[in-house]
Amino acid sequence: MVNIKRALGFGVLLWVFIFVIWSVIMFVPVLKGRLAVQYVIELAVMIPLVLLLAKWYFKQDPPSVKKGLLLGILSLFVMAVLDLTITLPLFVGPQAGGYTAGLKQFYGSWQMWVSFAWFLILCVFAGWEFDRTFTKNSATKSAEKKLE
Repeated sequence: MVNIKRALGFGVLLWVFIFVIWSVIMFVPVLKGRLAVQYVIELAVMIPLVLLLAKWYFKQDPPSVKKGLLLGILSLFVMAVLDLTITLPLFVGPQAGGYTAGLKQFYGSWQMWVSFAWFLILCVFAGWEFDRTFTKNSATKSAEKKLE
């Protein structure tokens, strides 16, 4: 099963990094008003970010496709809670004319849903791709088998 404490940490860390990345992207003069380019940059930056954080997560737990999917789903939930409690009321809502309008704007964007799907794909890929040599428990077990 999924290590809940580490998965929550994974979700919070990812949310913080994406928040910082979006803050930087939004204020780069060349990218102002070019939302499609901003999302493409975000999707590209998510690749190493998610894979590095997933490598950290899977150090304690052997990776699998199922665990990658569960990690992604739990992390999306954590990030949604943080968006609903921080991003929407403090940043999106005031610009959109209220919390409800901000909610519609934020989650009504097809680019946001593509980002969610991309994130899930990356988590599943991490669970599938990472070999078990970087997992402490599996590395210890394979070393013990070699000694036998």
